[in-house]
Amino acid sequence: RVGVYGADPLDIPNWIFSVEPQGLSGQTPQALGPESWSVLRLPDLPNQDPNLSVRHRLGSDLACLLSLALERRVIVPIDFSIHLPQLEKVVFQPAAQIVDQDLLGPLPDDAKKRISTYVTAIAGLLPEDQEAIGAAGSAYHGALMLFDKEPRAAYTLLVNGMEALSRRYGSPPTDWEDWEAASYWDNLFSTQGLTVEQSSAIRARLMDDRQLRCGATFRAYASTKPRDSFWERTLDQWVYGSDANTGAWLPPTKMKSRKITDLLPHDRTILKRSLAYTYQLRSSVIHESAWFDLTTLGQPLTKMNQGDRALSFPILRTLLSELIWVEIASRTTPAVVPNFQLPR
Repeated sequence: RVGVYGADPLDIPNWIFSVEPQGLSGQTPQALGPESWSVLRLPDLPNQDPNLSVRHRLGSDLACLLSLALERRVIVPIDFSIHLPQLEKVVFQPAAQIVDQDLLGPLPDDAKKRISTYVTAIAGLLPEDQEAIGAAGSAYHGALMLFDKEPRAAYTLLVNGMEALSRRYGSPPTDWEDWEAASYWDNLFSTQGLTVEQSSAIRARLMDDRQLRCGATFRAYASTKPRDSFWERTLDQWVYGSDANTGAWLPPTKMKSRKITDLLPHDRTILKRSLAYTYQLRSSVIHESAWFDLTTLGQPLTKMNQGDRALSFPILRTLLSELIWVEIASRTTPAVVPNFQLPR
C-alpha cells in the first residue's frame, strides 16, 4: 500500500514496479487532509519470501525514494500482503505492532480515575517542574505517535525524554571510579607512561566533558530513580486480527502477559548497563542515521543477556512513564479541580 495526500492517488503503470491507484481513503483522526492510496506491485525473487526485517527496510526505502523524488509525503505502511486465491483478493496485515504490542490493548476500566489523578497532580506542580516534566511527557507522547511509522525516531524520543529528566533532576558523577570507562583510561595512561600529574590532568578534563557527563548522568538517574514496583508492571501482547472476507477488525486477543521482571532482572546494575547500550543506540540514530529494524527495537523473548543489549521499546517506554510519575508524585501538592461538570 502507498498513501499520499490529495484526491489523486499515485499512478505509475508499466514499469519495473507498478503503482495502481485505488481511490480515496476514509477520513481518520490522524489525517491532515484528503488521503488517497494505491497498491504497489514488485517482482519477487524466486523461492524467497521476505521476512519481517527485509519487508520493513524495503518499505522504508521505497517510501524514502518516492518522497525524495516527488517532494511529497509518501507513506508505505509496515505490513505484509496476503494473497487469498479462494476469495480472489489481497489483504494487508500490519506488522509494526511488534515494536510495542502493549500499546494496542483495550482502555483500562478506571480511565476517569487515572486521568483525574494526573490532572490534579500536574496542576499542583510548580511552573518550572511543569515545564521540565512536561517536556519529557511531550517526548513520550511523540514516541507513541511514531512507533508504528518510524520506530527509530520514536525510540530516540523516549531516550530524549528520559535525558531531559536526568539533566533537570539527576546528579552528574563526580568520582572517577563512577565512570564505566575509568579502567580503560587508567590502563591507557599506564601503557603510555604518563606521569601522575599528566594522568590527573586528563582525568579532570574528561570529568568536565559535557557529553560524557550527560551520558553518565542519564545512566545513573534512570537506573536509580525507578521504584521497586517498576519491575512488577505488566507488559501485555495484544493482537488484532482481521476478517478475510470483510476486512473488518476482529476483537483484540491477549497472546501473553508478562511482568518487567520476566524480561529484565530486578538488578539496577544490569539496568544501568542496558541504559548504556540504549544511549549508544540513540546516538547512532541521531548522529549517523543508523538503521534498526523492528526486531531490534521490539521485545526479545527472554531476559537472557539483557545487560548486553539496549532496552526494548516497551521497557524503555514503561521506564520513562515511571520516571515521569515519580517526579510528579514527589513534587506535587495535588490541586482541587473546579467544582463544575459538563453534562452530555
